[in-house]
Order: sequence, then structure tokens, then C-alpha cells
Amino acid sequence: MSSFSLKKSVVAFVALVLLGSLTLTACNAAMSAGNPTPTLPKATATPDPKAGWPAKFVIGFFAGDNPEAIMLNNEPMRVYLEGRLGIKVELLTGSSYSAVIEALRAKKADAMQVGPFSYILAVQEAGAEALAVGITADAKNPVYNPKKLPYYYSVIITKKGSGVSTLADLKGKDFSFVDPASTSGHLMPRALLVKAGLNPDKDMRTIFAGSHPTSVSAVWNGKVHAGATYLGNVYNLYIDKQVELCFWPDGDIAKPRTEQEIREMYDACPEGKLVIIAMTDPIPNTPFAVRSDLPESFKAEVKAALLALKDNPEEIAKIKRWYVDPSKELGLKNLDAFYNPLREVAKVLDLNLKAME
Repeated sequence: MSSFSLKKSVVAFVALVLLGSLTLTACNAAMSAGNPTPTLPKATATPDPKAGWPAKFVIGFFAGDNPEAIMLNNEPMRVYLEGRLGIKVELLTGSSYSAVIEALRAKKADAMQVGPFSYILAVQEAGAEALAVGITADAKNPVYNPKKLPYYYSVIITKKGSGVSTLADLKGKDFSFVDPASTSGHLMPRALLVKAGLNPDKDMRTIFAGSHPTSVSAVWNGKVHAGATYLGNVYNLYIDKQVELCFWPDGDIAKPRTEQEIREMYDACPEGKLVIIAMTDPIPNTPFAVRSDLPESFKAEVKAALLALKDNPEEIAKIKRWYVDPSKELGLKNLDAFYNPLREVAKVLDLNLKAME
């Protein structure tokens, strides 16, 4: 091949390369302008359903005069919730209702089970939110009973032969309440006494026994003429043979009784036995309440666990309790509204719940 032909071939090759380069550049520019290269979407993380959940769940209880018994009795509930929630659950006791409320306010406790009036105070002072209402199973046969209602009664009892047979007889007598913040051991029976025309602070010599069993014991042992407690407490002490009690044969502690029925029971009761002389209006059961600032997903899971108890006979046998939310069937906007009647009682008594210790 001549040198001229070689030069001609090299020039042609270079021209071809340059043409290809220019064409590729033009194509790339066109793609960049009108047809950008698609980018793959970034992978998104799956939301954590337990985001913001507490590392542990602390439930507060009023210790009464036997904190060990409170811890022991609620251990099955602790174990159950720990298994359902998948986080550590701890129990905490306070020396008073107010102490438990303060623990909730200070975020040393995440939940509480105290009396209904104490719950109202906890809403006011600690941002408590009711999730469900507890119903206690029968002591002898702890099974779910759909006929049991989520309220109870406070009663005033005496020992037949004490000289007290009516509320009017309490004037000038010794009387045992439970705790200043106790719904059934103080506030509801106080309202009952006020409606009967008695001023407990002036017309009677009152004490605070510290717990429901101790209040009954004070009456049984003759330390006071009469006392207040919730009906289930004195009935259970009777079933356990710790006291003798005159009671209706049906053994129904959720049934309202007329004044005539109460009087007839008193008249038929032999001396030396405990007997009821008055009952309050129905009291909404104690709620299981939590701090309202806990994550909604966590509160929903706790509530679901509580409401599921009624379908678990084995757990009811151990826990001796199940939970309901009656707000929907009662036409209430939320469960907190279930406790509005007690707020009305507080107004009637001109109660300063915050000042009670």
C-alpha cells in the first residue's frame, strides 16, 4: 500500500471515530434533556409498631396495711400483661391513694388501679386516662359472668347489739372510715351520712382505719360502733370466716336493696353478728388507668389485653378479675364520662379532692 493510501485510511478512521463520538454525545444530551435516566426509589423503613413504647410498664396500687399481699394478689396480672405486651411489667405500691397519684404525675408509674374518686383526682392532677373498668370475680367461683355489672356499693355496717340500728343512731358514736381519698370507704358513705342530716366531723367521732379489712375489723372487735367499707369486702371476709355477717341468701353483692329489705335483714339478725344498716347509690368500679401521654399504639395494646381477659378462663381463675368498657352501650362519648356522676357527688360535698391526703 502506498503512503498516500495509508494516510487516506488513517484520516478516514479518525473521521469515523470523531463522528461516532459526536453522535454519542448528541444522544446523551437528548436523553438528558427529554428522557432522563430513571432513578430507583430509595428503600423505606417499615414503621415500628412499638415506637415510643416505654422500656417497662409500671402499675401503681394502694398498699393499704399489707403491701406484700397487694403485690402477691396482683402478680398474676403482672405476668399476664408482661406476656401480652412483650415488655417488662413492674408493680408499685403507695402508702396512700395520693402517693400513687403522685407517682403517676412524676412518671414513676405508667398506670394505676385506685378508687374511682382517686381516678377523678388523677385525671385532674396527673393526666390519667381510663382504659377499662375492672369487675371482680366471685371468690368461690372465679369465672367470667356477663351478668356482673361494672359498679358496686359502699355500705355502713354495725354489730347487732351496739346500740346502732339506723343512720340517726350514729350521732355521738364512734365511726370508722377507711382512707380520706377512698371512694367506698369515705366519700360515698360520707355523702350518705350528709343526706341523712349528719355532719360526720361534728356529730360523730370518726377515725380512718387505713384499709377496708381494718375498718370492718374495728367494727367486729367493738372498737367503733359502726364503719364504712365496700360491700364485696365485708362479704368476702364473711366467706373467709373472718367475721360473722347477716346477709341475703342469694349472696348477690351487685344487687340493689331497698330500705325495707335492709331493715328486715337487720331485724332478723341475731345479736353479735355484723349487719348492714345502709347502702349507697351504685359506684362505678375502679378503672385501669394510664398516663394519657403514652403512645396511642401502646394504650390500644394495653386495652386490648385487658378486654381479652374475659375470654380467657385460665387467666380469670388466676387474676380473679376481668375488664369491660361500657361506654358504647351506655351512649357515653368516652369511658371517662362513666365517672361523671362521682364528679357531681364531689360538688354536692364541696370536696377538694386535691387537698385530701
